[in-house]
Amino acid sequence: MPRDLAALKEDTLQGMPQLTKTPEEVVDDGDEDGRPPSAPMDAQDEARMFRSLMKRHNTAGGGGGMNSKRDEIHPYTQTLSLSDIESCILLEEATFPPEERCTREKFHYRLRHCGELSLGIFTSLTDSTVPTAATASPVYSGAPKRKSVLLGHIIATKTTNPTVKDEDMAVPSSSSHPNPTQPTDSSHPTAAPTEAVAGHREAGRTLAIHSLAILPQYQRHGLGRTLLQAYLQRMESHAIGDRAALIAHEGLVAFYERFGFVNRGRSGVEFAGGGWWDMVRELEVGREE
Repeated sequence: MPRDLAALKEDTLQGMPQLTKTPEEVVDDGDEDGRPPSAPMDAQDEARMFRSLMKRHNTAGGGGGMNSKRDEIHPYTQTLSLSDIESCILLEEATFPPEERCTREKFHYRLRHCGELSLGIFTSLTDSTVPTAATASPVYSGAPKRKSVLLGHIIATKTTNPTVKDEDMAVPSSSSHPNPTQPTDSSHPTAAPTEAVAGHREAGRTLAIHSLAILPQYQRHGLGRTLLQAYLQRMESHAIGDRAALIAHEGLVAFYERFGFVNRGRSGVEFAGGGWWDMVRELEVGREE
């Protein structure tokens, strides 16, 4: 769950990092490349989107502030895959208490069945003190020493529920639907209802965000804002869902409200002892920046 990132509450638009076009370079804005809206978003698309946001902000507010560390790491975003599991595990171990971490089983299930719904923020500048540096993959085969180091991630699935429920956070058993793209077969009354709806539901139009995590040493540099903004705009531009939903600690409700999430009150989710708040943001489907 987007949980205990207290430092995120102190982020400002002034601290929002600018993404590089690729892990290898930082270049000036160019003309739009004419990519049709239906084409998959890549790192260059999102870099262009954030350069536009940064330019508008700098024009309005003058820029400055806590940008030195951000400028050094040149963050960029890309879709997560099964090859990122070890880094994702280390990231959550460094960020969340044990009871709130995503398990290896859940990471494998979510990245296998709907990895396109999860997004990571990376740097190619290796810092040996970063927990995820040890599991980083080469940026590309021609430069094996340059690694893609995970700094933060958003992990999500789809659900048919309007808010996140406990079953959305579960992993279906092998006896329930192993293929989440198929509808539940209601012709078998003996099937356990909780198992029938557990996990990712491809037909759902609600994006259930299970985790927003940033490495502690890279918090307070706007990376959480950057990642969440990139994620929401990606989902909107491709009409992947009608809304995004998550559960949050009370102390982070105001943070998510800044991104258009609405507090729907106390959540019935019992994960990690409960005490969560339901947050929902309606998506502007087809929106482009």
